[in-house]
Amino acid sequence: MNATSASQQAAGAPTGDDQLRLELTGLVPQGGRHHRRMLFDEIETRLPRDPEARVAVNLSELMPGQAADWHVHNGPVWFLVVQGIVTLEYENHVEHFRSGEVYSEPIGVVHRARNPHASLPAAFVGFWITAADRPHLIPVAPPPWMPPDSAHPWLQQLRPSA
Repeated sequence: MNATSASQQAAGAPTGDDQLRLELTGLVPQGGRHHRRMLFDEIETRLPRDPEARVAVNLSELMPGQAADWHVHNGPVWFLVVQGIVTLEYENHVEHFRSGEVYSEPIGVVHRARNPHASLPAAFVGFWITAADRPHLIPVAPPPWMPPDSAHPWLQQLRPSA
């Protein structure tokens, strides 16, 4: 255990997999009434130009060691990871996220999410915006390519150092 881990344990801060659960309460300072923590703030240029748009918010769970089906999106989507870790797999690269992080997925690009954790389900809240006459997601056949192999940094962090 390094010095940071020891001080976190002494202070009652979460350690190990407990760090992979987004803190949803306890944000308001003592005596306060409200607190807002910004998790994601970017300028978005991919919004539909139609007079109407379909907006969806969903909760999804991805079991340990499992992957979602391959798919593409018809509009911008954002995901808030509330528990666990996730690896997004694309043809030429992978991206890694953990609880408390927000990520966006590209429009029209074949990809899937994978939970590389051995025992902790990954949970997400998804925010989707699509033209009113289109589905948010289109399933596709598994691609002929395999994404690059890349261990999630959180899993590498848990390995004992030599």
